[in-house]
Amino acid sequence: MSVLEKLRALDEQRAMLLEGAKSEALKKANDAIDELNELGFQYHLGESGESTKSATGRKVQSKRQQKDMPCPICNFKTAPLHDGRAHRSQKKKAPFTTAELTEKGLTKLE
Repeated sequence: MSVLEKLRALDEQRAMLLEGAKSEALKKANDAIDELNELGFQYHLGESGESTKSATGRKVQSKRQQKDMPCPICNFKTAPLHDGRAHRSQKKKAPFTTAELTEKGLTKLE
């Protein structure tokens, strides 16, 4: 048996060992996720590089983290937080009215 044949055999053995270890680890992970889902949490297992998709099949965009600061346009905080990006639909940027806050599901904190 030549060196090249030995290396190929070792590569095949390594691939088989890795596949077995991967399937065993995936079974453990899936069992843990199933247990969490039974407790009412919503988890799923995905491989790196998979795009997150919504129920409609569209790719979900990650939302930017908002700072715990008053909105620069309204000059007050809301729950949940909002910032100047929430005012994009306004032609003339102005603080939200009470009706607009209610419509958007926001409550004024300050």
